[in-house]
Amino acid sequence: MATLSSEKYTSKNGKTTKTYRIVSNGVKVPRHTIRIGSMSKQQAEFTRNRINAMEACRSIGCPLDPDTSTWLARIDDKLYGKLVKAELVPPRVRPSNEPQKEITLGEHLAKLFAARPREKHTTARNEQRARRLLEEYFGKDRTLESITPGDGDDYRVWLIRKFAQATVSVDLRRAKEFMEAARRRRLIEENPFADLSCGPQTNEERIEFIPRETIDRVIAACPDLQWELTFALARYGGARVPSEIARMRWADIDWQRNRLTIYSSKTEHHVGRRCRVVPIFPALRPYLERAYRERDPGEEHVVPRAVGLPNLGTEATRIIERAGVAPWEKTFVNLRGSCSDELEREYPSHVVDAWMGNSSRIRRRHYLKVTEADFGRAAGYPAHYPAHSAAFRSVQEPSTLHDAREKSLDVVKDAETQYPRQGSNL
Repeated sequence: MATLSSEKYTSKNGKTTKTYRIVSNGVKVPRHTIRIGSMSKQQAEFTRNRINAMEACRSIGCPLDPDTSTWLARIDDKLYGKLVKAELVPPRVRPSNEPQKEITLGEHLAKLFAARPREKHTTARNEQRARRLLEEYFGKDRTLESITPGDGDDYRVWLIRKFAQATVSVDLRRAKEFMEAARRRRLIEENPFADLSCGPQTNEERIEFIPRETIDRVIAACPDLQWELTFALARYGGARVPSEIARMRWADIDWQRNRLTIYSSKTEHHVGRRCRVVPIFPALRPYLERAYRERDPGEEHVVPRAVGLPNLGTEATRIIERAGVAPWEKTFVNLRGSCSDELEREYPSHVVDAWMGNSSRIRRRHYLKVTEADFGRAAGYPAHYPAHSAAFRSVQEPSTLHDAREKSLDVVKDAETQYPRQGSNL
């Protein structure tokens, strides 16, 4: 551990100044003394801390942290030479006399994207959008070294004038990643966007709780059973549409244990999050039973229409309007969020995390919304949150569905006997 000491130095003209030196005790590295000259005590302590970090890394053979590496790249040759003499760092490599070619923004982004692994469709689309906006504002021929922190502030203002704050936040975060990649490749000394304020990535005005009465009207206006099941899976099952319902197969349903396995392409790259198991809630089960009985022979997918169809939003909006309901933003995201909201009021957060496939932090940021029922309950009026939990029989239907596909399912009668609390959902 290096220690800091000071001494007074009197120059020939009689002026007295205080100088600092850093002395190593010789435990982890050979004993040495580094005179760092005249500076403030705070600056001297900062230098001592950096030298302590270098000594610790050398003793255990680990690389330097990014902050120390950046500091080493910025100090002058005189101080750096003292560190070389103390055997803390290797000598600096002198650049050749040939001038190095300045890398342009377009060249950097082209190489960066070419080296990236294959990504999800939505991720790749968002990154390409951020790349296009950067090149549109700065120009492909703008050199990386010429982009300053002030240019980053101007770029942020330019984005704010064009897009909503949540969109601006996403684009700025991508831009910071691109410039940080340039710094790590030693194309620039520092990231000009490092201190750029991005702001929140969510827009609370677009978060909306969809009551069960509303979604029941929408389901009643659906043209076929597949659309009914699509809305029910999002609102009553918390499934992502279309990515999760497109991968949903009848083999994923355990009718006897009343559970559904959902495979998620959004989270499958995270360890242990390739799929999740959720209960088949009472409001959802009648739709699944009916769809199972009326499926085409040999059909494996629960919602065949969703397979290979990336966007269901346009037709979903038409169905909502046909039901006499004003369309809401983020159609299926808000349905999934409403399901999460109801579960949050009834079950512990760790249970809801497992069923929804999100952390509590993410769900609170993107899904949860204060509703009119919250105000009513706080004011002493009865507030009804339709519960997901209802009494199930010990042996779950459809126990004979595999043998009686031609038999029609009387949903109303079934709801009256098995799902007494969910009769309004039919």
